[in-house]
Amino acid sequence: MSPDELVYLGILAASIPIGFLFRYLSPPVKQGAALLVGLSITIATCQIHTLHSLLTVLGTWVIIKSNWQMAPALSLGWSFLYLLFFRMVTWFNLPAPTPFANAIQLLLTLKMVSIANEVKSFHEEKKKEVSSFSKSPVIGGLSQEPSLYDIVAYSYCYVGIMTGPFFRFQTYMDWLRQPRPLSLPGQEPCLQRLKLVPVYAGLFLAVNSVYPLSYVRTEEFLEHNYFFRLFYMTLVFFVFRMRFYAAWCGAEAGCISAGLGCYPEGALSKPGGGPTVNYGLDPDVPAVYDFKTIQNIDCYNTDFCVKVRHGMRYWNMTVQWWLHHYIYPNSPFKAYTLR
Repeated sequence: MSPDELVYLGILAASIPIGFLFRYLSPPVKQGAALLVGLSITIATCQIHTLHSLLTVLGTWVIIKSNWQMAPALSLGWSFLYLLFFRMVTWFNLPAPTPFANAIQLLLTLKMVSIANEVKSFHEEKKKEVSSFSKSPVIGGLSQEPSLYDIVAYSYCYVGIMTGPFFRFQTYMDWLRQPRPLSLPGQEPCLQRLKLVPVYAGLFLAVNSVYPLSYVRTEEFLEHNYFFRLFYMTLVFFVFRMRFYAAWCGAEAGCISAGLGCYPEGALSKPGGGPTVNYGLDPDVPAVYDFKTIQNIDCYNTDFCVKVRHGMRYWNMTVQWWLHHYIYPNSPFKAYTLR
């Protein structure tokens, strides 16, 4: 494993026990502590390149405060244009960002577009309430417009800061305001999510040691026939999947330990989006919870589903939700989008 991969592994491993400690904190302390831990990780791994993410956050906040009606489109343009600049900084004689800064910037782009859409929905529903004199039935909507501190705290929350999964600002606020976090399930679902990680990690290390990706870049590899190269690339892709399976399952375990994305089963939560129906808890019936909101990978169905389209649904599931809600509806080529 490379030094960068070891750092990723260390951050993932540390996030799980830290998450259980966060269940003991009050909402304001939890918010501040999650920001402090996340910002410390960012500065330690990105150093001066932390400024890239900070500028992205501040730019999005200015857009939201200036024109909430156009915020979704403007934030999408701003975030992706800055991401383009971020990838081309060496053209401007600026130092190349670290791989950690790249990971944080990618996830931050998703978060900024999402929060702009959430703020617009909040204002639109408020206008409907004023005109109809009734409370909006919107599910999973904001109760107030986030402050600059809220946006910064959400952006640098330590949970999944480099590896995901993506989660909405409302999911983050629900996490902060959980009334009894210590009563929510944690240890058992966390262990369930981690039980196959040693298998994925072992397969990754074993196959990668025999069929390393670096060999593909050599002249010797190109001298082999087509069938050998096809076979080799199949194994390289297998290594790629095992690495992501292990990383994403570990990242989900970090969310579970903290209680992030924990909702009653009756909420019918979707990966990335959270609850899809209004839900309530019956005090006379024991509540059953799930963590579908932060589920980012279905390893079995990714490998064994029949159709490519279905495979995409089970891979990086929270990002698929993001694409489905913020990108595909505005795509001019809807026939080619995933449904």
